[in-house]
Amino acid sequence: MWPVPRPAVSPENAYSSCLQKVKDVTLKENYIEATDSIVQAAERFEQSATEGSLHLLEPKDFQPEKGGLGKHLSITSQDLTKGLYDHRMAKVGSPGRVVYDQIKLAAPHGICPLCGIRQVSTLDHYLPRASFAALSVAPLNLVPACYECNRFKLDGRPSSELESTFHPYFEDTTSTRWLQCQVIEGSPPIVRFFVEATTTEPVPFQERIRHHFTMFRLGELYAHHATTEISSIRSLLRWTLAAGGSPTVQNYLADQARSAQAHDVNSWKGAMYEALAASDWYCAGGFSGTAGGSSTYPMN
Repeated sequence: MWPVPRPAVSPENAYSSCLQKVKDVTLKENYIEATDSIVQAAERFEQSATEGSLHLLEPKDFQPEKGGLGKHLSITSQDLTKGLYDHRMAKVGSPGRVVYDQIKLAAPHGICPLCGIRQVSTLDHYLPRASFAALSVAPLNLVPACYECNRFKLDGRPSSELESTFHPYFEDTTSTRWLQCQVIEGSPPIVRFFVEATTTEPVPFQERIRHHFTMFRLGELYAHHATTEISSIRSLLRWTLAAGGSPTVQNYLADQARSAQAHDVNSWKGAMYEALAASDWYCAGGFSGTAGGSSTYPMN
């Protein structure tokens, strides 16, 4: 959703860094023999990502067994997923950990590009390594992410264009407004976040935004943070209302919205403050009430 600079390390260098200090001579020879096939698999991934056709890639073409990479190789899928990624890249102190950390630290401000809120704590395989073993250590298939987003995605793979989540190395959704918010009147007031992209965007884009929004449970996440924010400004809004009436409250909320959206057009704060400012009920004192509450309304 939010863009991240592409890793500077090449597929070949990432792969070879994981092969350092392999003590089993035969296994290391098998890994080295597979280098060209692994690099070609990574290049095919990059081409498909550039073309927006990652959903068309077939898992069988990325498994080393039975010629899945164009010829029979002596390494197995387990050698790549467990032996290479788990033990020789992701493991602290392993030979390829420097590449892992380099990719992990590339996310701007350390924020997960999939949700835009939580801190990066791991790497997510865009195409799951369980199905695409040859891409286990391919830098462009490794995306910095928070633990929760990585858990929500699990080993799912897109079966169609509309089910493809956005890839932060190849796509940027920050120039288009798609996040909206609605105020639900009550005591306390709550808000509901939903997706409504501009009508000028093609249908696949709008559907993919909704799919991404739902898969990573962004509506629930944003509503949780909004509940805390709404509670924290209640006293300030009471003073503002007493001093200048509802127009002054509305102006304050609108200024907060503009400030947040100047930084990120799809900021949850921007969408929330914009919705609050547009609610005459809220600006006239609807913000008063007991603390707590969160949105459990269905997400679009």
